[in-house]
Amino acid sequence: MAVIGVGLIGGSLALALRRRGLVGEIVGVGRSTGNLALARRRRIVDRITTDPAEGVREADLVVLATPVGALAEVGKAIAPALGPGAVVTDVGSTKASVLRDLEPVIPAHAFLVAAHPIAGTEDSGAGAATADLFEGSRCILTPTPRTNARALASVRRLWRAVGARVIEMDAEDHDRILGAVSHLPHVVAYALVNAVTSFRKDALDYAGGGFRDFTRIAASHPIMWRDIVLANRESVLAGIDATLAELSRMREWIDRSEGRPLEEAFLKARITRRGLRPPGAGARRKR
Repeated sequence: MAVIGVGLIGGSLALALRRRGLVGEIVGVGRSTGNLALARRRRIVDRITTDPAEGVREADLVVLATPVGALAEVGKAIAPALGPGAVVTDVGSTKASVLRDLEPVIPAHAFLVAAHPIAGTEDSGAGAATADLFEGSRCILTPTPRTNARALASVRRLWRAVGARVIEMDAEDHDRILGAVSHLPHVVAYALVNAVTSFRKDALDYAGGGFRDFTRIAASHPIMWRDIVLANRESVLAGIDATLAELSRMREWIDRSEGRPLEEAFLKARITRRGLRPPGAGARRKR
């Protein structure tokens, strides 16, 4: 197995598979020699290299865990070195862009299966990897007419083995849904932290649990989230527009001291939020 990008997700998958005895040698590939050295010290990987082509040579499974903006370049770099029957999968938070970048470059003798494990924390790097990250989570696969059935089944078994509930959906549907419930909230969290500190520098000294919980994801890796937001910009822009419209209405009610519509809006959100099911509950189209 070769993991390109041995961070939170790629490293956690390697640890989870190793714990269960489902993988032999694991090769870690990346740009940061310090992070790769840490991954080897933690026994996340057995060998390390900064050369993607060298890393995937003779690999049965290749996991692409780089920021989505780097996947086109990585795909071109590894394509000539992929062996017959090699399965290439990813962990990117957008799927339409990943398929556009990778399907044309993966050779016919290898197989691409696009995947998105919905798990993680605001931490990054090999030091954040944990073997139980995916237990009870969801993993979305987005096969296309070009997806090999055996490779799809193999990746499905892989994610089930590490504790994830696997579902399948169209890549465009995935991006619309995740744009609303994942990508938009990150943008809002980043914006809120910047807004608060722009008008009161010492405001965060008084931040309580509510602010900390709400903005936790603003501590996430900025390059990774830059790439995700730009790759899924249409869905994110639609979400921003909807959020601005809602905020504009609330601003008018507050400005006019209109408590009734403000209370109704708060109540609607409260009821909706309280009905939110825990992660993994009611997953449709289980595989």
